[in-house]
Amino acid sequence: MRMADAEQGGAEPILVVDDVTKRYGKFTALEHVSFGVKKGTHLLILGPNGAGKTTMIKCILNLASFSGHIRVDGLDSKKDSTEVKKIIGYVPQNYAFYENLSVQEQAKMSSRLKGVNAITQVQEKLERVDLWRVKGRKIRALSDGMRQRLGIALALIGDPPILILDEPTSNIDLRGQLEFQDLLLKLLQEGKTMITSTHLTGLGELASEVLVLDKGKQIAHGEPSALLKRVNVADTLYLRVDNSHAHDISALIQDLVGSEVIVKGNWLTASLMSADKMKVLKSLIDSGIRVDDLLIEPTSIESEYLKLIDGGEST
Repeated sequence: MRMADAEQGGAEPILVVDDVTKRYGKFTALEHVSFGVKKGTHLLILGPNGAGKTTMIKCILNLASFSGHIRVDGLDSKKDSTEVKKIIGYVPQNYAFYENLSVQEQAKMSSRLKGVNAITQVQEKLERVDLWRVKGRKIRALSDGMRQRLGIALALIGDPPILILDEPTSNIDLRGQLEFQDLLLKLLQEGKTMITSTHLTGLGELASEVLVLDKGKQIAHGEPSALLKRVNVADTLYLRVDNSHAHDISALIQDLVGSEVIVKGNWLTASLMSADKMKVLKSLIDSGIRVDDLLIEPTSIESEYLKLIDGGEST
């Protein structure tokens, strides 16, 4: 698939990856990968360990040689490598901080390395990730969540329009993951273009598009909802009813769509295909049975992308 044929809606992507292949000797790390990322959107790169996610990021940053073409905001990633690095903020999985420096000292050093005025940038970026209040703390004393936020602050120095994060939630606890998701949402709302690679869950609902890689091959690329339709996933329906009506509702759902219904006290749980949800809800209303609470939990792309890999369909 060539990006010239893949652009949609007439909008020029800020990032174009066209037929990229990367080999280490006889080992193929990436094979004919092509995709585009539009300005202000979030591409989530999914795949198991060893899928080629980090290699893809290294190629975009021209940290690894490759065949094919990559253009970033109209620039050739090979010929214009220095300029490309100025418009991309990169947060690696394991950031090599200077452990004996303070948060503020590390930020000042990064500003100088980028040729950016530290006076105007350091406080602004540290405040952006809620680290200005601990600016004097040594990096070795930071929690994993704080270290991750510091990496993002350093990547934001210079105000690059594109931010690339490699496995950003792999080393942080639940609280840190929630804080990261909140920060990610705010950056997207500000117009940043985001590329995030992960093999974990928790970021799918913030993704505009998803790229699935496996063993260096492009398995799928598209909007999360479109990819989920391809694997016929089911959403989960939760109902809270009076115990006296649990059997009747269970029978109604089973007769209507054939789904197994699990009853625990006054809660009923059933898996429903997207096409069946409205049918079931309408039947519940028509039945006249009182429903005290109802929740439909959509399936996330991260929990289902392995089905795309197992299907072996490349697009």
